[in-house]
Amino acid sequence: MNRIFFKGALTAALVLAVLGASFAADAASSTKDPEKILARVNGEEIKEKDVDKLILLLGPQGVNYDNEQGRVAILEEIVNSRLFALDGARKKLNETPEFKEAVADFTRQTLARFAIDDALKNEASNEEEAQKFYEDSPEQFTQPEEIRALHILLADDETSADKIALVQSELKKGAAFEDVAKANSIDPSAAQNGGDLGFFGKGMMVPEFENAAFALENPGDVSEPTQSQFGWHIIKLVEKKPESLVPFDTVKAQIIQYLANEKKGIEYQVRLGMLKSEYAVEILTSADVK
Repeated sequence: MNRIFFKGALTAALVLAVLGASFAADAASSTKDPEKILARVNGEEIKEKDVDKLILLLGPQGVNYDNEQGRVAILEEIVNSRLFALDGARKKLNETPEFKEAVADFTRQTLARFAIDDALKNEASNEEEAQKFYEDSPEQFTQPEEIRALHILLADDETSADKIALVQSELKKGAAFEDVAKANSIDPSAAQNGGDLGFFGKGMMVPEFENAAFALENPGDVSEPTQSQFGWHIIKLVEKKPESLVPFDTVKAQIIQYLANEKKGIEYQVRLGMLKSEYAVEILTSADVK
C-alpha cells in the first residue's frame, strides 16, 4: 500500500474515531506486551496498549492496521496527537469555554456508557435456555424446501412453436440439457452456466415458473413448456432438498446472543423507568418554548 495514502487514510479514520467514540472498554486483540513502551513525548510514555486502543476505536477498519506497518503508522499518529495536545495546553485552549463544554459532553457520554454497562453486566443467557428456545420455536429454524433446476428460456413470439419443437426434439434425442440451453436459451447467463439456476425456494421465482419447477418429482425430470411474462420455459429438475431443521449446534451461539440481548433490552427499560421516577425530567417541545 502506498505509504502516503496509508497515513492519510489513517489520520482521517483516527480523527473520526476519536471524535465519535465515547468509550472503548477492551484493548484490541494483540499478542504483544501491552505495557511495552514504544515512545515518549515530552516524557509522557506511549505504550503498546495505546496502539491497541486506537485499533479498537477504528472499528471494522482496525483490522487493516493491526499489522507491523499499520501499528507503526498508528504510533506516529499518537505521537502527532500528543504534540498537538501539548501545543493546545501551552496556548491554554483547555481553559476555553468550548473545550470545557466538549469535555463535559464526553464525560457525560462516557459515564452513561459505564452506567449502562454496569446495569446490564449480569444479563446473559446459556445453552440450556437456548435449547429450550430452539425446541419451542422450530418454525424459526426450519430451512424450507429447495430445488436446483436448469432452464431454457425461449422468446414468446411467432417463432415460439418452432423453437419449442426444436428444443424438445434435441432433448429427446439425448442432447445434454446444458448444451441445448447454451445454444438456444435467450437468458443471457445461459451461455456461461448452461441454464443452471442453482438452488431456490418457493417465492423466489414468478408463479408460473415456480409451479412447474416444484411439480417435477424426480431429478432428471423435464417439464412441458411453461409460459411466463419472460417467455417460454423448459425446466429440468437437478436436485431436491426437503424441508429440514437447522441443527441446534449451528445456531446455538446466535440464540444465546439473541436471548442475552433480549434480557438486556428488558433490563435497560426497567432501569430507565426507575431513573425517570428518581430524577426530574422536563421535555420542552417547540410549542412550550417561549
